[in-house]
Amino acid sequence: MAAALPEEGALPGYSVISTPETKTGGEKSDHSVRPAACQLLEDARSGVFADSVASAWVNISAPGFAPSTERLTFTSYRSRGAGAYLASLDTALDACPSLSLLDRDGDRVNAGVERVKDQVSVGDASVSFRMHWALNIGGFKSETYSLVTTVRSGEATITVVTDSSFGSQLSDAKKRAFLPKLDQQLLKRQADALGEAQHS
Repeated sequence: MAAALPEEGALPGYSVISTPETKTGGEKSDHSVRPAACQLLEDARSGVFADSVASAWVNISAPGFAPSTERLTFTSYRSRGAGAYLASLDTALDACPSLSLLDRDGDRVNAGVERVKDQVSVGDASVSFRMHWALNIGGFKSETYSLVTTVRSGEATITVVTDSSFGSQLSDAKKRAFLPKLDQQLLKRQADALGEAQHS
């Protein structure tokens, strides 16, 4: 899977800003999310795929003012595992309009969760959602939005996580401009690459 990830210059509209990293076997959740039924959503955002066989990821960035950071992850599963994972994400989204999680200082912060209704037209199935929370660090108030999109292709998934942070003093119109959005072309290119990797 790592070989199927894009290299610098091979992903139109993006810079590849790290070398691919890999791991085998699933990681354990830290179980800090409340309600516990929502843990899977934070795991998807943070790159924890508990029941996976292996995963590989790379960091990318689109050019422009204050570019957001994105992580692209390919994850493989045992037979029917990818479908079961996507169904679990879908169930968690139905149950979790909000959740709380621990920040870097160990303080609990509340995050809103919103299903993204835009249709992803690639792969076998997909789930996409946005998380939003506010922080106050030394008197500076900021907001963070994360867009998490997972597309199933056979017995593997592509997960694209886009994080965007900005000061809370911005107008609502400017905040909307910073909201991470689905990139259908990126998803299509990577779904094709992952499909080829599974059949090579």
